[in-house]
Amino acid sequence: MNFLVGIYCEVECMLKRCLLFAVLLVPHFASAAAEISDLDVARYGLVHRDGHLTSMEMRLSRVDGKWVMDGRNGVSAPWVNISCDPGCQYRESTSQDTDRYLASFPATMQQQFTIACIQNIANAFCRLDSKNSGAPSIYALVTLVTGRPLPMPLARLTR
Repeated sequence: MNFLVGIYCEVECMLKRCLLFAVLLVPHFASAAAEISDLDVARYGLVHRDGHLTSMEMRLSRVDGKWVMDGRNGVSAPWVNISCDPGCQYRESTSQDTDRYLASFPATMQQQFTIACIQNIANAFCRLDSKNSGAPSIYALVTLVTGRPLPMPLARLTR
């Protein structure tokens, strides 16, 4: 009988430790979405604060394993690489970065979405996924040169 009580106590202690670990770890990753991937490669249009689509377009692609962002102002304008010069290419954002970017969105969005981003020194390209499955993702370009992250909504133009 003492043997069974001992095993029960061991299992109970192990479960409590696992639960404590989960409670401490889950909030840290609560804002993390699946990372930016080839599924996000597309053309995007910058959305004005009043909701209309502007003539500014961005195109996210991956070349030789590196993220590249091209931009143009108007459909007839040529695409220009708006990624940085060599040495400041896009990289995956850290969880601290994405937490900071998510905090720049309205509080209701912070509660309803997870976020994944790639960034360089000037901006972060982010995808916000609803915590309720089935809702479409939201995209944003977060400027990083204004002293605090400033999200600008993007409309996905191609699949």
